[in-house]
Amino acid sequence: MILFDRVSYRYKENQETSFALEEVSFSLAQNQIIGFIGSNGCGKTTCARLIAGLLKPVSGKVTVCGIDTASEDAEIHRKVGIIFQNPDNQIVGTTVEEDIAFGLENLALPRDEMQRRIESVCRELRFEKFLKLPVSHLSGGQKQQLCIASILVMQPEWLIFDEPTSHLDPWARREFYQVIKHLIESRKVGIIMISQVPDDFDLFEEIHLFSKGRLLFTGKPEELKYREDLQPMFSFPEKWYLDRLQKEKNDQLS
Repeated sequence: MILFDRVSYRYKENQETSFALEEVSFSLAQNQIIGFIGSNGCGKTTCARLIAGLLKPVSGKVTVCGIDTASEDAEIHRKVGIIFQNPDNQIVGTTVEEDIAFGLENLALPRDEMQRRIESVCRELRFEKFLKLPVSHLSGGQKQQLCIASILVMQPEWLIFDEPTSHLDPWARREFYQVIKHLIESRKVGIIMISQVPDDFDLFEEIHLFSKGRLLFTGKPEELKYREDLQPMFSFPEKWYLDRLQKEKNDQLS
């Protein structure tokens, strides 16, 4: 469980008007895909960084798996893994195996336990054949999977993805979500997706819509679909427009 209790954050301490988040409260449950949506600078990435312990709230409290993120950094980094938009900014190893092993080496795990975890995660992601491959030989989608594998070996309870599908074609996007759904079923993790890609929205089980540092909506995609007052905050999926037109037509006929 993740809890935000009246959380505020600003990047410039001396400016009262520079809030990235202002008095935001919500709770997130594991074992589902949660979408953070909204325009650039709305607060969704700030929320993600607060959850991962990369930022500390100016006021309020962020609790992840019962841990106050402001006081227990090291433990939070084991509970939450964050995958950034550009995989190249996160990859540190020369080969796939070296990159996956990097975090485990920092934990000083025994070599046999490291190898067991690496092999298990690669089997799960069907990534075994890439283990000895130089990272430079991977495609963009494969690099993204490598970042996921490098986080999964740390056995987190939450995964945060920052704009994971913005550069993927429809086929790669479909494969990505197949991996995500498998992780939820097999590992019971919580998944948070930061996204501005309308085609992603129907795949979220819960959506949080941010605007100018405030949380404006929390609920199911089916509920957000008919909130015309919130439409200016983001681009609707094309299918939502068609569904709304069909509903209006049915209402007129009934």
